[in-house]
Amino acid sequence: MKLPPLEAVRYFEVSARHLSFTLAAEELFVSQSAVSQKVILLEERLGYKLFERKPRQLTLTEKGKQLFPVVNEALNQLHDGFNNLQALSNTRAIQVYCMPSFATQWLMPLLSQFKATHPHIELNLVADIKEPTFNSDRLDIAINHGFGDKPQMIQKELLRDYIYPVATPEMIETYQLHDLNNLNKVTLLHDSVPQAKLSTSWQKWLLDNNIKHVDARNGYRYNQADLIISAAQSGQGVALARHVLVAKKVATGKLLPLINDVTPDQSVYLTYLKKWSENPEMIFFIKWLEGKSREFEYNYHVNRLVLNQEINKDVLCAH
Repeated sequence: MKLPPLEAVRYFEVSARHLSFTLAAEELFVSQSAVSQKVILLEERLGYKLFERKPRQLTLTEKGKQLFPVVNEALNQLHDGFNNLQALSNTRAIQVYCMPSFATQWLMPLLSQFKATHPHIELNLVADIKEPTFNSDRLDIAINHGFGDKPQMIQKELLRDYIYPVATPEMIETYQLHDLNNLNKVTLLHDSVPQAKLSTSWQKWLLDNNIKHVDARNGYRYNQADLIISAAQSGQGVALARHVLVAKKVATGKLLPLINDVTPDQSVYLTYLKKWSENPEMIFFIKWLEGKSREFEYNYHVNRLVLNQEINKDVLCAH
Protein backbone atom coordinates (compact mmCIF):
# COMPACT_ATOMS: atom_id res chain seq x y z
CA MET A 1 0.00 0.00 0.00
CA LYS A 2 1.02 3.61 -0.47
CA LEU A 3 2.19 5.39 2.65
CA PRO A 4 -0.38 7.71 4.21
CA PRO A 5 0.36 11.46 4.43
CA LEU A 6 3.18 12.20 6.87
CA GLU A 7 1.20 14.98 8.55
CA ALA A 8 -1.64 12.59 9.41
CA VAL A 9 0.88 10.07 10.80
CA ARG A 10 2.40 12.80 12.93
CA TYR A 11 -1.02 13.81 14.31
CA PHE A 12 -1.64 10.16 15.21
CA GLU A 13 1.72 9.84 16.99
CA VAL A 14 1.17 12.94 19.13
CA SER A 15 -2.39 11.91 19.99
CA ALA A 16 -1.31 8.38 20.88
CA ARG A 17 1.52 9.67 23.04
CA HIS A 18 -0.80 11.94 25.04
CA LEU A 19 -3.96 9.78 24.67
CA SER A 20 -5.72 13.10 24.25
CA PHE A 21 -6.74 15.12 21.19
CA THR A 22 -6.75 18.25 23.36
CA LEU A 23 -3.14 17.84 24.51
CA ALA A 24 -2.09 16.86 21.00
CA ALA A 25 -3.65 20.05 19.67
CA GLU A 26 -1.69 22.10 22.22
CA GLU A 27 1.61 20.51 21.17
CA LEU A 28 0.85 20.93 17.47
CA PHE A 29 -0.56 24.48 17.86
CA VAL A 30 -3.79 23.61 16.04
CA SER A 31 -7.38 23.13 17.09
CA GLN A 32 -8.70 19.94 18.67
CA SER A 33 -11.08 19.43 15.77
CA ALA A 34 -8.16 19.65 13.29
CA VAL A 35 -6.34 16.86 15.14
CA SER A 36 -9.47 14.72 15.35
CA GLN A 37 -10.22 15.22 11.65
CA LYS A 38 -6.68 14.26 10.58
CA VAL A 39 -6.81 11.08 12.64
CA ILE A 40 -10.21 10.15 11.18
CA LEU A 41 -8.83 10.65 7.65
CA LEU A 42 -5.87 8.39 8.53
CA GLU A 43 -8.20 5.69 9.89
CA GLU A 44 -10.28 5.85 6.72
CA ARG A 45 -7.13 5.56 4.62
CA LEU A 46 -5.92 2.52 6.61
CA GLY A 47 -9.34 0.89 6.80
CA TYR A 48 -9.34 0.34 10.58
CA LYS A 49 -9.74 2.34 13.79
CA LEU A 50 -6.69 3.46 15.76
CA PHE A 51 -8.52 4.87 18.80
CA GLU A 52 -11.46 3.93 20.97
CA ARG A 53 -13.33 7.18 21.66
CA LYS A 54 -15.20 7.24 24.94
CA PRO A 55 -16.52 10.19 26.96
CA ARG A 56 -13.46 11.91 28.50
CA GLN A 57 -11.26 8.96 27.55
CA LEU A 58 -9.16 8.07 24.52
CA THR A 59 -7.52 4.67 24.23
CA LEU A 60 -5.64 2.86 21.51
CA THR A 61 -7.14 -0.09 19.69
CA GLU A 62 -5.02 -3.24 19.30
CA LYS A 63 -3.90 -2.10 15.87
CA GLY A 64 -3.24 1.37 17.26
CA LYS A 65 -1.04 -0.17 19.97
CA GLN A 66 0.93 -2.05 17.31
CA LEU A 67 1.32 0.99 15.08
CA PHE A 68 2.31 3.57 17.71
CA PRO A 69 5.85 2.35 18.59
CA VAL A 70 6.68 1.92 14.91
CA VAL A 71 5.53 5.44 14.06
CA ASN A 72 7.15 6.93 17.17
CA GLU A 73 10.56 5.43 16.36
CA ALA A 74 10.35 6.42 12.69
CA LEU A 75 9.49 10.04 13.49
CA ASN A 76 12.26 10.22 16.08
CA GLN A 77 14.76 8.99 13.50
CA LEU A 78 13.56 11.59 11.02
CA HIS A 79 13.83 14.28 13.68
CA ASP A 80 17.40 13.26 14.59
CA GLY A 81 18.43 13.03 10.95
CA PHE A 82 17.19 16.51 10.07
CA ASN A 83 18.75 17.95 13.24
CA ASN A 84 22.13 16.40 12.41
CA LEU A 85 22.02 17.77 8.87
CA GLN A 86 21.09 21.21 10.19
CA ALA A 87 23.95 21.12 12.67
CA LEU A 88 26.41 20.22 9.91
CA SER A 89 25.15 22.99 7.64
CA ASN A 90 25.56 25.50 10.47
CA THR A 91 29.12 24.40 11.32
CA ARG A 92 31.84 26.55 9.84
CA ALA A 93 35.37 25.37 9.21
CA ILE A 94 37.85 25.51 12.10
CA GLN A 95 40.34 28.32 11.50
CA VAL A 96 43.83 27.04 12.37
CA TYR A 97 46.86 29.36 12.61
CA CYS A 98 50.49 28.26 12.52
CA MET A 99 53.83 29.48 11.24
CA PRO A 100 54.43 28.70 7.53
CA SER A 101 57.48 26.51 8.26
CA PHE A 102 55.62 24.48 10.87
CA ALA A 103 52.72 24.10 8.44
CA THR A 104 54.85 22.70 5.61
CA GLN A 105 57.25 20.58 7.68
CA TRP A 106 54.96 19.17 10.38
CA LEU A 107 51.23 19.85 10.09
CA MET A 108 50.33 19.63 6.39
CA PRO A 109 51.70 16.10 5.83
CA LEU A 110 49.31 14.89 8.55
CA LEU A 111 46.11 16.63 7.45
CA SER A 112 45.10 13.91 4.99
CA GLN A 113 44.98 11.50 7.94
CA PHE A 114 42.69 13.87 9.84
CA LYS A 115 40.40 14.18 6.80
CA ALA A 116 40.22 10.39 6.51
CA THR A 117 39.22 9.91 10.16
CA HIS A 118 37.06 13.05 10.55
CA PRO A 119 35.60 13.77 7.08
CA HIS A 120 32.76 15.91 8.51
CA ILE A 121 35.13 18.49 10.05
CA GLU A 122 36.43 21.21 7.76
CA LEU A 123 39.72 23.00 8.45
CA ASN A 124 41.05 26.30 7.11
CA LEU A 125 44.81 26.66 7.58
CA VAL A 126 46.13 30.20 8.08
CA ALA A 127 49.94 30.15 7.74
CA ASP A 128 51.50 33.51 8.59
CA ILE A 129 54.68 34.91 10.13
CA LYS A 130 52.63 37.63 11.83
CA GLU A 131 51.48 36.79 15.34
CA PRO A 132 47.72 36.09 15.56
CA THR A 133 45.71 38.30 17.92
CA PHE A 134 42.43 36.32 18.26
CA ASN A 135 40.78 39.77 18.37
CA SER A 136 41.01 41.11 14.85
CA ASP A 137 41.73 37.75 13.19
CA ARG A 138 38.97 35.20 12.72
CA LEU A 139 40.87 32.34 14.34
CA ASP A 140 39.81 29.41 16.49
CA ILE A 141 43.10 27.77 17.40
CA ALA A 142 46.80 28.56 17.03
CA ILE A 143 49.83 26.28 17.00
CA ASN A 144 52.75 28.45 18.06
CA HIS A 145 55.40 29.11 20.68
CA GLY A 146 53.05 30.55 23.26
CA PHE A 147 50.95 33.64 23.96
CA GLY A 148 51.76 34.09 27.63
CA ASP A 149 49.18 34.03 30.40
CA LYS A 150 45.86 35.40 29.14
CA PRO A 151 42.67 34.68 31.12
CA GLN A 152 40.46 34.20 28.05
CA MET A 153 42.80 31.62 26.50
CA ILE A 154 43.57 27.95 27.07
CA GLN A 155 47.16 26.95 26.34
CA LYS A 156 48.43 23.35 26.16
CA GLU A 157 51.95 22.14 25.47
CA LEU A 158 51.98 20.21 22.20
CA LEU A 159 55.66 19.56 21.47
CA ARG A 160 58.93 20.21 23.26
CA ASP A 161 61.49 21.84 20.98
CA TYR A 162 65.27 21.92 20.67
CA ILE A 163 67.86 23.69 18.50
CA TYR A 164 70.95 22.12 16.91
CA PRO A 165 73.05 22.56 13.74
CA VAL A 166 72.47 20.20 10.81
CA ALA A 167 74.03 19.58 7.41
CA THR A 168 74.15 16.86 4.78
CA PRO A 169 76.30 13.81 5.59
CA GLU A 170 78.55 14.71 2.63
CA MET A 171 79.20 18.25 3.94
CA ILE A 172 79.88 17.01 7.46
CA GLU A 173 82.39 14.48 6.14
CA THR A 174 84.06 16.85 3.66
CA TYR A 175 84.62 19.68 6.12
CA GLN A 176 84.99 17.59 9.30
CA LEU A 177 82.15 19.56 10.91
CA HIS A 178 82.07 17.50 14.10
CA ASP A 179 84.76 20.00 15.07
CA LEU A 180 82.65 23.15 15.31
CA ASN A 181 85.64 25.40 14.69
CA ASN A 182 85.46 24.15 11.09
CA LEU A 183 82.18 26.05 10.65
CA ASN A 184 84.39 28.86 9.35
CA LYS A 185 84.99 26.72 6.25
CA VAL A 186 81.31 26.52 5.26
CA THR A 187 78.35 28.81 4.65
CA LEU A 188 76.06 29.45 7.59
CA LEU A 189 72.36 29.61 6.75
CA HIS A 190 70.64 32.39 8.74
CA ASP A 191 67.09 33.42 9.51
CA SER A 192 66.59 36.98 8.27
CA VAL A 193 63.56 37.49 10.54
CA PRO A 194 65.10 36.96 14.01
CA GLN A 195 62.00 38.20 15.81
CA ALA A 196 59.80 35.46 14.28
CA LYS A 197 58.70 32.62 16.54
CA LEU A 198 60.50 29.83 14.67
CA SER A 199 63.67 31.82 14.04
CA THR A 200 67.11 30.80 15.30
CA SER A 201 70.23 32.92 15.86
CA TRP A 202 73.70 31.67 15.00
CA GLN A 203 75.23 34.52 16.97
CA LYS A 204 73.34 33.58 20.16
CA TRP A 205 73.93 29.85 19.70
CA LEU A 206 77.67 30.23 19.17
CA LEU A 207 77.90 32.52 22.19
CA ASP A 208 75.87 30.16 24.40
CA ASN A 209 78.09 27.25 23.38
CA ASN A 210 81.30 29.23 23.97
CA ILE A 211 82.43 28.95 20.34
CA LYS A 212 84.54 32.04 19.74
CA HIS A 213 86.41 31.44 16.51
CA VAL A 214 83.46 31.27 14.09
CA ASP A 215 82.25 34.38 12.26
CA ALA A 216 78.49 34.52 12.92
CA ARG A 217 78.04 37.14 10.18
CA ASN A 218 79.08 34.72 7.44
CA GLY A 219 76.45 33.13 5.22
CA TYR A 220 73.10 33.46 3.46
CA ARG A 221 69.82 34.70 4.89
CA TYR A 222 66.26 33.45 4.36
CA ASN A 223 62.95 34.72 5.72
CA GLN A 224 61.45 31.31 6.50
CA ALA A 225 62.80 28.33 8.41
CA ASP A 226 61.70 25.80 5.80
CA LEU A 227 63.77 27.66 3.16
CA ILE A 228 66.81 27.32 5.43
CA ILE A 229 66.14 23.58 5.78
CA SER A 230 65.79 23.17 2.00
CA ALA A 231 69.04 25.06 1.45
CA ALA A 232 70.83 22.82 3.94
CA GLN A 233 69.41 19.67 2.33
CA SER A 234 70.67 20.80 -1.08
CA GLY A 235 74.18 21.20 0.36
CA GLN A 236 74.34 25.00 0.36
CA GLY A 237 75.47 25.26 3.97
CA VAL A 238 74.81 24.48 7.62
CA ALA A 239 71.42 25.27 9.18
CA LEU A 240 70.73 26.01 12.82
CA ALA A 241 67.46 24.12 12.96
CA ARG A 242 64.56 23.34 15.22
CA HIS A 243 63.95 19.70 16.05
CA VAL A 244 60.21 19.84 15.24
CA LEU A 245 61.08 20.95 11.70
CA VAL A 246 64.02 18.65 10.85
CA ALA A 247 63.45 15.50 12.93
CA LYS A 248 62.05 13.48 10.02
CA LYS A 249 64.96 14.46 7.76
CA VAL A 250 67.44 13.53 10.50
CA ALA A 251 65.68 10.18 10.95
CA THR A 252 66.09 9.40 7.23
CA GLY A 253 69.70 10.62 7.12
CA LYS A 254 69.05 13.48 4.67
CA LEU A 255 70.39 15.88 7.30
CA LEU A 256 72.52 15.00 10.33
CA PRO A 257 73.35 16.85 13.56
CA LEU A 258 76.91 18.10 13.77
CA ILE A 259 77.19 17.24 17.46
CA ASN A 260 75.39 15.08 20.00
CA ASP A 261 74.07 18.06 21.89
CA VAL A 262 70.96 20.24 21.76
CA THR A 263 69.76 23.55 23.13
CA PRO A 264 66.30 23.22 24.75
CA ASP A 265 63.96 25.94 23.52
CA GLN A 266 60.41 27.11 24.11
CA SER A 267 57.79 24.43 23.46
CA VAL A 268 55.15 24.49 20.75
CA TYR A 269 51.69 25.11 22.22
CA LEU A 270 48.05 24.81 21.27
CA THR A 271 46.26 28.04 22.09
CA TYR A 272 42.53 28.69 21.77
CA LEU A 273 39.73 30.73 23.29
CA LYS A 274 38.03 29.19 26.33
CA LYS A 275 34.63 29.58 24.66
CA TRP A 276 35.60 26.86 22.17
CA SER A 277 36.55 24.29 24.83
CA GLU A 278 33.13 22.58 24.64
CA ASN A 279 32.84 22.68 20.84
CA PRO A 280 32.70 19.03 19.60
CA GLU A 281 34.67 19.70 16.40
CA MET A 282 37.39 21.54 18.31
CA ILE A 283 37.59 18.73 20.88
CA PHE A 284 38.09 16.16 18.08
CA PHE A 285 40.77 18.29 16.43
CA ILE A 286 42.65 19.00 19.68
CA LYS A 287 42.64 15.34 20.73
CA TRP A 288 43.86 14.35 17.26
CA LEU A 289 46.70 16.91 17.41
CA GLU A 290 47.70 15.73 20.87
CA GLY A 291 47.78 12.14 19.65
CA LYS A 292 49.95 13.06 16.66
CA SER A 293 52.33 15.00 18.92
CA ARG A 294 52.76 11.93 21.16
CA GLU A 295 53.46 9.80 18.07
CA PHE A 296 56.02 12.35 16.87
CA GLU A 297 57.81 12.58 20.19
CA TYR A 298 58.07 8.81 20.41
CA ASN A 299 59.06 8.14 16.79
CA TYR A 300 61.43 11.11 16.50
CA HIS A 301 62.52 11.65 20.07
CA VAL A 302 65.53 13.97 20.36
CA ASN A 303 67.29 11.54 22.73
CA ARG A 304 67.34 8.80 20.13
CA LEU A 305 68.01 10.93 17.03
CA VAL A 306 70.53 13.44 18.34
CA LEU A 307 71.80 12.49 21.80
CA ASN A 308 72.17 8.76 21.03
CA GLN A 309 70.31 7.85 24.20
CA GLU A 310 67.41 5.51 24.86
CA ILE A 311 64.10 7.23 25.53
CA ASN A 312 62.14 6.68 28.71
CA LYS A 313 58.74 5.38 27.66
CA ASP A 314 57.14 6.04 31.04
CA VAL A 315 58.22 9.68 31.06
CA LEU A 316 57.03 10.16 27.48
CA CYS A 317 53.61 8.61 28.17
CA ALA A 318 53.21 10.78 31.27
CA HIS A 319 53.88 13.84 29.14
